[in-house]
Amino acid sequence: MSGSEQPDFKDALAVGRTLGVTLADSRPVQDAYAEAQAESPDWLFNHVVRSWLYGARLTERCALKPDAEVVGVSVLLHDLGLARGGAPDRRFEVVGADAGRAFALAHNMGERRAETVWDAIALHTSPSIGHFKSADVTCSQHGIACDYGGAGYQQFTDGEKKAVLSTYPRLDMKKQLTTCLCNIVRNHPNTTKDNFLSDFGLKYVPGYTRMSAVDFLEKSSFSE
Repeated sequence: MSGSEQPDFKDALAVGRTLGVTLADSRPVQDAYAEAQAESPDWLFNHVVRSWLYGARLTERCALKPDAEVVGVSVLLHDLGLARGGAPDRRFEVVGADAGRAFALAHNMGERRAETVWDAIALHTSPSIGHFKSADVTCSQHGIACDYGGAGYQQFTDGEKKAVLSTYPRLDMKKQLTTCLCNIVRNHPNTTKDNFLSDFGLKYVPGYTRMSAVDFLEKSSFSE
């Protein structure tokens, strides 16, 4: 593959086979791959596909049995909210979750599975909550956490890591993601006050402030 050629869905399936996993190969998953690729910059697209690949491999090592199609759609679409730049009235996770649910319904995945897609995307940055939801939500988070912060990455062999990264390289992801998140902090600060984006705002965005949960309680209008 040349440096200018984008990997296609068959490339993802081939990497999956190298990892020893059979990825979901349905029309919704194929279309989710295409949707993510069409809307995302290359570094972000590669992140969501790596997350899918890592998650599928990590799931093989645990006792959970998720709906592979739901997980595939959820993970491939989990950062549409970032790709779209967030929104003034919703966290970027919710922007992506709304898009993911609409996608699932349009692909006749059913109301229940569409709601699971919503949960998986909306909670992908809140694992301490998501891990108490369904196996589909939990397994979606496994791959995302692996590619973001390296959780579980030590379980991959050097050959497996090379197979993923040679097809879907990181493309300066740490810097690119930091810039992307800081742009949301600047453009939609009110959607970042109670979540992890505030960490990026406090460290990188001059003038950014947020009220802590302690301040919220102590400054309330109640006398006791």
